[in-house]
Amino acid sequence: MLDIAFDDIDEAALAQLVANETPESRDLEFKRDLPGQEPDNIREFLADVTSLANTNGGDLIFGIEDVDGVAAGLPGVAIANIDNEILRLEQIIRTNVDPRLIGVRIRHIPFAAGNGALLIRIPPGLQPPHRVTFRNSGKFYARTSRGKYELDVHELRHAFVDSSRLPARFRQYHAEGIERARGIDMPFAIMNDPTAVVSTMPLSLFREEREIAITDDHALVPIRPNAYSSIDMMEGVMLHTPVDEATGRVRSFAITYRNGRTDVAWTIGGTRQNQQGQDMKLVFAPSFEEGLITAARATQTRLQQFGVEGPWIVIASVYGVKDHFMIFGDHYQTRPAFKDETLIGELRLDRIEVTGLLPLAKKFWLHFGVHRPENQAFGPPNGLAG
Repeated sequence: MLDIAFDDIDEAALAQLVANETPESRDLEFKRDLPGQEPDNIREFLADVTSLANTNGGDLIFGIEDVDGVAAGLPGVAIANIDNEILRLEQIIRTNVDPRLIGVRIRHIPFAAGNGALLIRIPPGLQPPHRVTFRNSGKFYARTSRGKYELDVHELRHAFVDSSRLPARFRQYHAEGIERARGIDMPFAIMNDPTAVVSTMPLSLFREEREIAITDDHALVPIRPNAYSSIDMMEGVMLHTPVDEATGRVRSFAITYRNGRTDVAWTIGGTRQNQQGQDMKLVFAPSFEEGLITAARATQTRLQQFGVEGPWIVIASVYGVKDHFMIFGDHYQTRPAFKDETLIGELRLDRIEVTGLLPLAKKFWLHFGVHRPENQAFGPPNGLAG
């Protein structure tokens, strides 16, 4: 996969591949011509796509000529109707791969002298291994640095087992994020108030070793900071709000890990006095929702600078919320939460957009025994965050 954001790849970037005599690899494949309508061409195209999806994901580029797997020329491809060709390839992938391959992105890269390249970015499969079903093929493919190959029975068994373990491995990382919020193996904990923890990770996390050069200039910022400090850690960089002198705790922190994931923790409520001077244990839905959107969206923005792409796993939990309630509408009071710690939910998203995070907000409200009002706005007015 090119170490460039998908939307930033242009003719110059492709020409550099040729100038550098870049070889094909486990996550990069060159093709001189687009796949034709012949069954053998379609079958070969699907084998290329699924081999990338079943490995680490990667880029399939049409319009680059190779010699023995090394980029040697940039003739491009002539496409009469670009939109129709993209739709054709999308349809081939959509109808001939099982399980369905989510998150494939295709774009045309025009050349100054005419023609152009067609770039297909294939994410790691959400439910690998993916098989080619075209004309009852039923074959599974993967890749090495020398190209694609068909999986044997032993490799297939391993692939299915490894896929079944993925959810637990993501949740384990999230559980460690909760422990950090509680102060375990940390210089401090989050304030002793209701707290949210959001972990955002690329689906490729366990399939691709990476060590990004994260610094405090590029690390995730904590939620709603009035000021913040940074700490370089073995695992990454943590930015945190000021340490309270009385408690030794903080309101929020964000850890950007060198392997390309984040944990963000912040308080979402506490004890407040009403007009009668009575103590009320409150949780504020906007604090959770705004923090969720900011944490997840900012992760995508920051990590894409280092070539980390989706699909993404977003996991959210809250703790310390027992006996707390929310107030909404005309001062309507929900029932108090009876569970202290809850896994709000887990999402798998091709791209992290505001609307895609709404299911987590709805589950958060249900933790307090009410449905989130359908007419209540979700996210900032312009639909952007982070």
